[in-house]
Amino acid sequence: MLELSGVCYSYDQTFKLNAISFKVKKGEVLGIIGESGCGKTTLLKLIFGELEPEAGEIRWNGEKVPGPSDQLILGHKDFKYVTQDFELMPFISVLENIIKPLSRQFMSENIQRAKDLLKVVDLEEFENRKVKDLSGGQKQRVALAQALAKSPRLILLDEPFSHIDNFLKNKLRRNLFDFFKKEMITCIVVTHDIADVLPFSSNIAVLKDGSLISHESPQNMYAAPGTSYIAGLFGDFNHLNSSLIPNLDSDKASVIVYPQDIKLVENPDGNAKILDQYFYGAFFHVKAEWQNKEVFVHSKTELNKKSRYKLEFNSDKIKTRNK
Repeated sequence: MLELSGVCYSYDQTFKLNAISFKVKKGEVLGIIGESGCGKTTLLKLIFGELEPEAGEIRWNGEKVPGPSDQLILGHKDFKYVTQDFELMPFISVLENIIKPLSRQFMSENIQRAKDLLKVVDLEEFENRKVKDLSGGQKQRVALAQALAKSPRLILLDEPFSHIDNFLKNKLRRNLFDFFKKEMITCIVVTHDIADVLPFSSNIAVLKDGSLISHESPQNMYAAPGTSYIAGLFGDFNHLNSSLIPNLDSDKASVIVYPQDIKLVENPDGNAKILDQYFYGAFFHVKAEWQNKEVFVHSKTELNKKSRYKLEFNSDKIKTRNK
């Protein structure tokens, strides 16, 4: 188990991580999200042992994680840290790069391990290709496979899918997180893309200005984000005056309302009109004008911009989101 207790770190008074505390159990996936500059990558470097906490402790299975003052070679022996700089050998093959961290005494086993990992990252046909001839996304997948070669007990991923083409991302995510579960590898993943963590994380930690402001299961955090900052990490949302929503019975002046919490019903006496709509496959993401402000609504069908609409709210869902 990884445990952080009151971890602090600062850069020249311009940025500070403030007393970060959480636990990650064996085999769990923790997603870390937040706006740029909130401290996500700094936190990964502290966990890995590349940086030294100014206060607090980082422990792995009860033992202090060594930092730069404890050892010359940075990083914990049980950890692998995959950064956005791939650190691969460009003039040798993909297969050789994956094998590189492994002992030369068991070459046949190493080759089989590398081939198995090529299946995980969907690069089987590229095993003999030199890394210098790969695209950025392919290099990123080789780096992921190389990090898994020695079966780390904890893997730290910094924007692991940022260079991957969209049509490959979903398969790669499923393959990787299924592999982590199968081998009971604990994972911490930092990302800007909520789709990297929402379906796969045991818990999600949200950072804002160097502070941990939420640590919840994905389901609980999405159902009740609590703040506009957290709701905004999941996509477009509405921040509405609670008195405008029928049957809400809320003691809050304003509430967070997701687009799917609202239904647009065509009505000639309605006070909403369609400003624009965007096709997302399973639904249309609609921007409407209502009560002199823009609201976002999801619709299963394309709507008529010339018609007027009435808004119907799911007050039970809205009440849950704003506990």
